[in-house]
Amino acid sequence: MATETQYELLVIILDDLDRLPRLLDALHEAGVSGATLLSSIGGYRARTWLDEIGLSGLHKMFGTPELKRRTILAVVEEERIDAAIAAAEQAVGGFGRANSGILFTVPVRRAVGVRKRERRQESETLPVADLADLTIRDTPLSQVIHIFDTPPVTLPTGASLLEAAQAFVQNPYAHVAAVISQTGHLLGIVTLRQLADYLFFGIMPEVFYREVHTDIDHSLDFGKMANVHNVADLMIDPVAVHLSDTVGDAFALMHQYDLSGLPIIDESAHVVGFLSMQDLLNLTVTILQKDR
Repeated sequence: MATETQYELLVIILDDLDRLPRLLDALHEAGVSGATLLSSIGGYRARTWLDEIGLSGLHKMFGTPELKRRTILAVVEEERIDAAIAAAEQAVGGFGRANSGILFTVPVRRAVGVRKRERRQESETLPVADLADLTIRDTPLSQVIHIFDTPPVTLPTGASLLEAAQAFVQNPYAHVAAVISQTGHLLGIVTLRQLADYLFFGIMPEVFYREVHTDIDHSLDFGKMANVHNVADLMIDPVAVHLSDTVGDAFALMHQYDLSGLPIIDESAHVVGFLSMQDLLNLTVTILQKDR
């Protein structure tokens, strides 16, 4: 009679997010066939955060860098667990290091559907970039056509939602506004879609209220919307580029944060311009047409 495979649940709570790619690669090399990643927050840090800013800041909790963690879950064959732990320790530089995280395992009585999943070779092979692709990716933003024709939309922290809406109406090319300090430093950003949701919440609350009864997250959102009064309440963390960055850098940020434009800042974080997705498309189309 064949011996039944024994498993353990490997749990890693990672504080040092810079180590995450290295950690996942190390686990794969150690024979861990798959892992699940969850966003998480330490209870003590969350309690301190709420004590300091109250429930009005609850919506920003999971987007605040100092509170971010990743919890990695993996069901691992018992014979591979020591190798997986050793690989994880090496990848994070040791869990005894401050602000690295913790690792532990839990015996698994029964596991269904766990199987070795080999990484397909073709999934690691990217198309070969041609000269036009490289030209587009490596073009400095300072060379992007029309980049200086579109001034940035800037808002002070005390601007009302109506004033923010008026700024977007007057500048229809921009779907992202920069929230700045009195000295012109970038403090955060506001998107057109984000502003529209909050503005129409006051006009058509029933649209949002329908979602409250079945989803606790939407319930929290509903309460949050009722407490937004100006741009400072609405803004999210700043995302921006420098003129020395490339088109590839800019597109990667827009894609990562689902933005259609980015403020341009100088070395002192002053807002000096605005880059739209259309600017990137204009450059791309021009180069690709020349390459034909």
